[in-house]
Amino acid sequence: MSYAIELPDHLFALMEELPQRTCATIHLMLARIAELASVWPPDDARWKQLVYQDAQGLRFYAQGCCVQLRLDAETQRVVVRGIGRVLVRLPYELLGSDTGSEGSPAQH
Repeated sequence: MSYAIELPDHLFALMEELPQRTCATIHLMLARIAELASVWPPDDARWKQLVYQDAQGLRFYAQGCCVQLRLDAETQRVVVRGIGRVLVRLPYELLGSDTGSEGSPAQH
């Protein structure tokens, strides 16, 4: 049986403000993590295929968002701890003629 997903109200409200595609991707990833948490031990190497793991817990990136979470084996829950937008700004000098306005390769 899959773990339950715990998404605090303030993070649920934040999710409502995200683009539909981003929100859907996050929901799908959380559902997949909840499903696998019931069969993979927390220290299983396969987690590296889906999430980054460090001393602060687990995180994954979706459509420019970072989702921080932890697995609670005792209560069988995936607890979402934070959702934040990832913004990368490049110095102007790195934005040459071969890049678009956002630092991605220009479309020719």
